[in-house]
Amino acid sequence: MAFNRLCFQVFPLIATLPRKGRLCLLIWPLLFWAGVSSRAASGPGMLAQFYAQGNSEYQKGNYALAERSYRQIADSGVHSGAVYYNLGNACFKQKKLGEAIYYWEKARQSAPADRETRENLELANLMIVDRMETRPDPLPMRLLSALPGLLTIEQESWLVFALFVAANLLFSGYLLAKNSRNSFRALMASILAVFLMVVFACSLSWKIYERDYRKNGIVIEQKADVRSGPGAENVSVFTIHEGTKVRVLGSAGGWYQISLPNGWNGWLPQCSLRVL
Repeated sequence: MAFNRLCFQVFPLIATLPRKGRLCLLIWPLLFWAGVSSRAASGPGMLAQFYAQGNSEYQKGNYALAERSYRQIADSGVHSGAVYYNLGNACFKQKKLGEAIYYWEKARQSAPADRETRENLELANLMIVDRMETRPDPLPMRLLSALPGLLTIEQESWLVFALFVAANLLFSGYLLAKNSRNSFRALMASILAVFLMVVFACSLSWKIYERDYRKNGIVIEQKADVRSGPGAENVSVFTIHEGTKVRVLGSAGGWYQISLPNGWNGWLPQCSLRVL
């Protein structure tokens, strides 16, 4: 019954969307959540109201209120590319470049194929003060990132599994085929499936490695001093500006140890950085 009541609550909200098709990214996970969880302090109906309120305030130009509404959803533990995207837009309208880039990066993690998110990030990156020349990754790493770059880790996991099943079925067809031509075709198809499975499996392994062991962060302070050690008493080695993407190497005593693409490294207060 709670699921049915929620359907009647959220369907009228479609007309309030600022972007076509994005409601499904948020609403259907919430509908599912409604059927399996009743322990959350704020229910899915309340989260849908926050989303609609955020859309309404954004359209009125009340970007701070829109940001507050979207944050209510993000802080509740719901991971939605639509929410992150709209939250980034609300921050950008308030000239919070670092916050906007952070949430757009989160949106890209949730929906890598979204064209508007990529375009927003490209525009925002042109506005960053600290633009540095970086050495490109080795060719194999670039290929592993570019070929399946439109898939999330979960989607790519299913693709690898599907290719594994397909390769086994095709090889079974090769063994059981009575016609030599069909047997050869099944063998070639099986080899192709194995090849694609290996490529995507390597890409998946790299993505998991990056997610678990290569933490990145976005500077959200307009200007922050990077110091030689974890503490304000240490020497300032260089200054960094909002929106810059850094590698997070570790943390200690309320400070993050960071590294820039050009090789510079130091320590930054945790309040100046949001970890992706």
